[in-house]
Amino acid sequence: MRYIAYGLYCKQLVFYKVLFSIQKNMLKRGFLLILIICNCEFSAQNLQQVLGAAYLAKTQDSSDYYFNKAKKLVKTDGEEGEYFFCKNARHLDYGNQDSSAYYGKLAIQKLKNLPNKNSLFTTYYNLGKLYKKRGEYDKGIAITIEAIKIAEANNEKGWIATFDNMLSLTYHDFENYPKGVYYGKKALAYHLTQEKPNQKKIYSNLNAVAINYDDWGNAKEALRYHHMVFKYIKGKDTLGINSTYNNIGNTLLKIKKFHEAEKWIKRAVKITDYNLKNNGDDNYYDYDQATHYTNLATIAYELSDFDKAEKMFLLAKKHAQKSKNAEKMRDYLFQVSIFNKKRKDLTKIVASQEEYIKLRDSVFNSERIQSVAEMEAKYQTEKKEKELLLAKNTLIQKEAETKKKNLWLLIASLIAGFIALIGYLFVRQQKARNSQQKQEFELRTAIAKIESQNELQEQRLSISRDLHDNIGSQLTFVISSIENLKFGIGNSNQKAETKLSQISNFTKSTITELRDTIWAMNTNEIVFDDLRVRILNFLDNARIAQETIDFDFNIDEGLKEVKLTSLVWVNIYRTTQEAVNNAIKYSDATKISIRVNEIGNQIQIQIQDNGKGFNMAEVNKGNGLFNMEKRITEIGGKFEIKSIANNGTSVKILI
Repeated sequence: MRYIAYGLYCKQLVFYKVLFSIQKNMLKRGFLLILIICNCEFSAQNLQQVLGAAYLAKTQDSSDYYFNKAKKLVKTDGEEGEYFFCKNARHLDYGNQDSSAYYGKLAIQKLKNLPNKNSLFTTYYNLGKLYKKRGEYDKGIAITIEAIKIAEANNEKGWIATFDNMLSLTYHDFENYPKGVYYGKKALAYHLTQEKPNQKKIYSNLNAVAINYDDWGNAKEALRYHHMVFKYIKGKDTLGINSTYNNIGNTLLKIKKFHEAEKWIKRAVKITDYNLKNNGDDNYYDYDQATHYTNLATIAYELSDFDKAEKMFLLAKKHAQKSKNAEKMRDYLFQVSIFNKKRKDLTKIVASQEEYIKLRDSVFNSERIQSVAEMEAKYQTEKKEKELLLAKNTLIQKEAETKKKNLWLLIASLIAGFIALIGYLFVRQQKARNSQQKQEFELRTAIAKIESQNELQEQRLSISRDLHDNIGSQLTFVISSIENLKFGIGNSNQKAETKLSQISNFTKSTITELRDTIWAMNTNEIVFDDLRVRILNFLDNARIAQETIDFDFNIDEGLKEVKLTSLVWVNIYRTTQEAVNNAIKYSDATKISIRVNEIGNQIQIQIQDNGKGFNMAEVNKGNGLFNMEKRITEIGGKFEIKSIANNGTSVKILI
């Protein structure tokens, strides 16, 4: 619902064609003819004159007459290329799209090998514009990308910007607005950095960026870029930018500012009619008016003026058909289908929608969308590869220059390298000797450590045997003696018998403890479950000795297979025993609980009673508390005791 301002940025024929279409008068015609004759690189003066006459002829019959005459004068491939180039441009003027495309392809084949690329690039531009007009966007994008590659190879930055702008407009019609914004800004950036910026080219770039933002749904950015146009185009020159007036109105329409939008678009209509009347500018007249009247019709039905909307749509349809532009017809059909829905005309709703869908499907089929995406991806990949190759070549060139400049340092570097090599070998030999000595020392240390461990193990075994054979047998003898005493006393002295039973039980318990110690000394790794079993045995004995105390023991199931060293096992076990014994002796508790939990990467063992407790500040740590803390500290753990008077005591071990 907005149109694209075209500008052909070439130095030859089609540039003059655009100027000719803007101001069609005899003075301009004569000036254009002189420009064509001066710039076309033909080998024969007669061929230049005849092609100029063919291009500027008033009627198609006259044009065909001169083209036939020119064809007889063609002698070289270059002249034939220029002949096809002029035929392509002229048929484009007459709206003969198929003929224009045919001659454009022939011209490209003939012009590719000529040193001057302006005619070639202009032909590419014409074909890109033609495919865009017909809605064959995949072909338009492909031919434009092909042209960009040639322009990049020839470092034609101005032409690259021209084709970037064409891609922006084509992607816009193809409804790929992010790509449209990207290429439009790329072209704009080039022209803004020129020493003498071309205002008309900047205008076209601004327009391309703005209409992409508009249909992308970013009204704020669209209006910003549209209003920037007036910074470069002022005064009477604004008669050449009716597109900007319409496009501002189109954006305002989309954000529901209908009355304000109508003012801008009506001004665009007046400028277009003025240019036709005073300058004979009919080249884009139908294209422009199709846009204007479609927008005015849309505003009318949005304001519920259906009679006015219908009149505007009739004018829009007439101009859209005459323009032979797929985008204009698509915009018209889309708005008509919405209009028919608003006035609830079922028959026309179906008809307009079917016509719109048919046109849209012919333009936006999946194969074409995929083809465009593949072409864009291929172009960007090739472009990056060329940039990488250029960077690589530049690097190679710099390296070559550096080698050349530093050649005189080569001999000095070799000498220095030789000296450094000798020094390196000497240092290396010394390091190797030191390393060997270090390894020998570490080996001797390791052997000594192993021998020490073996010696220690032998000592453990010896101690274990002594404990078992000597202390164990003696304790067994003590138990046997006590049992004999009990038998001798009989039931005559109950008190003595009870005391002997207690001594016998204590001795048996001592033997059990001795066996546990011997077992721990002879075991490298002990699982936590063994510790659990020993603590349970200990608590069973404690229950027999203290029937008034309730003992509770819980351990996380996941800890049963955790492995401990014998040292850690013994220290945990002895500390737990000491804590429980202290609670039994001093706390007057009725319940003692032991909890073993896994907290993060630590094991927590907590022994807690509900006894009378004590004041931590008033009690000195005796041997028992000191030994418990020392045991846990030695195995890298933390020991903590807390007690409150009349509120029990808690011993916490973290391993």
